Amino acid sequence: MKKYNIKFITSILLLIICMFPAISMHVKAASETVYLYDEAGKLTEEEYQFCYEALETASDYTGMNIIVILGYQEYTDATIESIADTTYDTLFAKKSDGLCYYIDLNGHSPTYDYISTSGLAQFYYTNAKSNNRIDKITTALDKYLIPAGSEDITGAVNGFAEQLEYYYDMGIPEHYYVYDDSYHEYYHVENHAIITTKNKPYLAWDKAFLFGAIWLILGIIIAVIVYFVIKSHYRFQRSLTPTNYVNKKTVIYRQQYDRFVRTRTNKTHISSNNGSHGGSGHHGGGHSSGGHGGGGHHR
Repeated sequence: MKKYNIKFITSILLLIICMFPAISMHVKAASETVYLYDEAGKLTEEEYQFCYEALETASDYTGMNIIVILGYQEYTDATIESIADTTYDTLFAKKSDGLCYYIDLNGHSPTYDYISTSGLAQFYYTNAKSNNRIDKITTALDKYLIPAGSEDITGAVNGFAEQLEYYYDMGIPEHYYVYDDSYHEYYHVENHAIITTKNKPYLAWDKAFLFGAIWLILGIIIAVIVYFVIKSHYRFQRSLTPTNYVNKKTVIYRQQYDRFVRTRTNKTHISSNNGSHGGSGHHGGGHSSGGHGGGGHHR
């Protein structure tokens, strides 16, 4: 049985190599959840082992399948995205939980790094406009990958593993869903399971928010109308002064003076920062295509 598994894994790797000739060096397949492809074999054995163990740790911690491709060929953005999606689906079950990270190391600028997400990874590593964790991950790794041609590969791979654990700890954002434009389906998570629907989820929440906004606007309009009605009703022809109440024929002023009363004013700065942090607890929608989410980043 073990020999059959080894032959099966080997055949898959050979299939990948045939499909993408550039992905051929430094492939370790001892783990069923982690693959690291060093396309040009530029990592030393020690560096490769360090990177691989970091990815294994992240995979064990998050329960995600992880693939990292160190690409040295010059490809278009669309080709890199296709390689990431196809490699993941070939090595793991379609729509299983995991990621494929393609690091573009062709030495030219600009380069294009891409993270493909599948299954639950789409919900932990989000790509919604209001909450784009994929972009935050790739941006955080720029410090290892800039400038092109002088990348710290081991630092980038280890940093990627740390980012996966960090955002996994943050959890799935509240009311987060994903729309797949290939299947025309919506996905959301309940009890750690992905639920598929044809209609947008959390509609009740949307309606409550909409009705609340409408009533707030109506309340403001009514308050403004009432204010101007009252102001118009009590409008005087001239401004009031104390002399309006004095009979000038019977009262004679002998002396007029103003008494200045000293007052002290203390000014205290009130900070506008209420200590809240955004990004992980609001309603939003991500996007995917053919079962894969994710996103790309130029550097």
